[in-house]
Amino acid sequence: MVENKDGSTAPMQFDLAQIMMALRAQSSQKKKMKGEKLKDPPMDGDKKNTKFILCTQCNSKILKPGKSTYTEKKMSLHNMVMREEKKSQSTQELSKFWLVTSQFDFENVGVSKNVSTAFKYLACADCDLGPIGIQFTNKPSEFYIAHDRVAYGMPPETAEKKPVGAKRKALRSSVSLPFADEDCSLEILTIKL
Repeated sequence: MVENKDGSTAPMQFDLAQIMMALRAQSSQKKKMKGEKLKDPPMDGDKKNTKFILCTQCNSKILKPGKSTYTEKKMSLHNMVMREEKKSQSTQELSKFWLVTSQFDFENVGVSKNVSTAFKYLACADCDLGPIGIQFTNKPSEFYIAHDRVAYGMPPETAEKKPVGAKRKALRSSVSLPFADEDCSLEILTIKL
């Protein structure tokens, strides 16, 4: 409902295509992170990840910094493939993992059906590349992400040092929407530091 100038209310009429166009324009202004493979896991003194953990294929964010703890444990995972690919089921032994103790810490991850009664695989939810990790069914709150199967990155805003006192830049997107008998304007404001 929208309130008219005389105080009465009327059902809101709008064109969803125009709203989606404005939102797409805003999201296209975001800079995408570029991931890089690292020899050693980026961690602090508490063994927490210090960079975003990203998919090696599409650079989708899997975990934010500080959301996982480095651990060494020998495990074998099947070779990485996208869902459409049909390859032999050979395995690779890995030992460097990020332990995530809550499913809500993930930004983006897919979980397979049970591969066996003992475990499920983790994959990128955007491009289906995997397995990037494993979840054991007897410990459902423990997720292991393989260091060798992911990339790392920081957003361009934090990767470049900003001078102290840098001005904020406001990016505006607007769209005109018809409400009742009047035209209104919806403005989307994004503030970049």
